[in-house]
Amino acid sequence: NDWYNHAVAVTFQGTDGTSGVASCTGTTYAGPDDPSVALSGTCVDRAGNPSNAALATFKYDETAPQASATVSRGADVNGWYNHPLAVSFAGDDATSGLESCDAPKTYAGPDSATASVAGSCTDRAGNTTPRSVALRYDATAPQTTTSPSRQANGNGWYNAALSVSFAGTDATSGNTSCSAPKSYAGPDNASATLAGSCMDNAGNTASASFPLKYDATPPQASA
Repeated sequence: NDWYNHAVAVTFQGTDGTSGVASCTGTTYAGPDDPSVALSGTCVDRAGNPSNAALATFKYDETAPQASATVSRGADVNGWYNHPLAVSFAGDDATSGLESCDAPKTYAGPDSATASVAGSCTDRAGNTTPRSVALRYDATAPQTTTSPSRQANGNGWYNAALSVSFAGTDATSGNTSCSAPKSYAGPDNASATLAGSCMDNAGNTASASFPLKYDATPPQASA
């Protein structure tokens, strides 16, 4: 876009039809940023005559644009995201103006405690500023297990009260909390269940149930 973004050397040249050119000036420009730099230079012929000043004009911007990255929404639970989110990028440049920023990017995994979404903005002089957003992402429910307080009484049947506890593990966000232990003391049922759940630190929940057969009623007997 006709902008310079790092140091540029400017040399001046001249011609002289009689004695010839002895020397011309030269310089290097490395700032400050300016959309209308004007550098003057002269030449001297071999007879000692100086020329009129000549101007070299150009646009200079070596400063990267201001840039920002913005998440589309807040974290879900405890600073963790548990479903997709988007990150947008915006910028501004005071000298050459902003050329472009990366389009919004969506993050939907993998699960990670150190995930990041990166992008950048570029000004019209070609200077680029990277920006990234660090985030913690866990969309996977915890592993949940059940544990009865004791073994069945006979042939897989329970004939007295028991309790079932629930436990969970989570490989990413961790810190699972689970339902309190639940007790069963009837009614008699060949297909009873005790159900509970566990939640990880990112708010993902998984259920688990313990099937049991329960009969605390003695049989009818006759002689």
